[in-house]
Amino acid sequence: MKVSIIAFTDDGMEIAYKLSNSLSEANDVDFARCGKGALSTWTEEHFSTNDALIFIGAIGIALRAIAPYIKTKTKDPAVVVVDELGQFSIPILSGHIGGANELALQIAEDLGSIPVITTATDINKVFAVDTWAKSQGLQILNPQCIKLVSSKLLKGESVHVKSDYPIQGNLPKNVYLNDLEDSNVGYDVIITHKDLENERKNDTLLLVPQIITVGIGCRKDISFESVESSILNILKSENYHILSINALASIDKKANEKGILEFAKKYDLPFNTYSAEELNSLEGDFTKSEFVKSVVEVDNVCERSAIMESNGKLIRSKDTCDGAGVTVALAINDPNISWE
Repeated sequence: MKVSIIAFTDDGMEIAYKLSNSLSEANDVDFARCGKGALSTWTEEHFSTNDALIFIGAIGIALRAIAPYIKTKTKDPAVVVVDELGQFSIPILSGHIGGANELALQIAEDLGSIPVITTATDINKVFAVDTWAKSQGLQILNPQCIKLVSSKLLKGESVHVKSDYPIQGNLPKNVYLNDLEDSNVGYDVIITHKDLENERKNDTLLLVPQIITVGIGCRKDISFESVESSILNILKSENYHILSINALASIDKKANEKGILEFAKKYDLPFNTYSAEELNSLEGDFTKSEFVKSVVEVDNVCERSAIMESNGKLIRSKDTCDGAGVTVALAINDPNISWE
């Protein structure tokens, strides 16, 4: 977790120094004293590149500083304010998904201060679906529906969850799993890697596990457009959501292929490559090509790299993508989800 701290006075800098020491054990932490007129520049620079910001000073100063840069609760960093005497730690942005509440509690423990948590699910000790989703690695497709689930739980009403995967542990209070008829109707939360276009139009909260690995091969100097259209068309044909992708994989000879790198950057995905020796070490029934083997010393790049990266099973064999110069295969590794 990348954390940046800013202070305005000598007292504030003492607290920043203490927090830097305590938080740096598990995080990448830096701190600075704000010069005259420099707050806006500091905030703009750090808001988009950090996981968390800590302001040592007044809440009003922090609020005015971050206001121009706030976008969405799934993307904004955690923001915590600590007063100059270190008496209170107050999360003011991204309490659940961004982890500001958890950070405020950690700061309070480090400084011996009082954490001021205001989110309703926390103070009422009710299951927070967004915090849980983050802890389980589930992507939130429609965050505007979080409040609908939380509102039901706060009122003591039942919340019905449908999951395409088993979930270990004891169910939270008033939460029921796969208890309705075999359809998507009536569920408050659906957990799936499928692209449920119809459910996006209603009030169902959609959570997507990142469990699909894309193995890719291509001709030299392939364009970004060819890579993007090929992958998206394959996902569409299988009805898999783009958020379900966890990584791209290929042979090391493609490590600097600009079209693949641009796709990985656009969709914020890791791109990992493997040597011919590593790919050939895999046992299994792969779609072989003597031509590919004569060029890169591996009989199949996309299927083997997908399996190598995911350590899972193949769910879409090699597809030549209508002669686009790209081959794509998909592998899956089912998620390990728990209520705990």
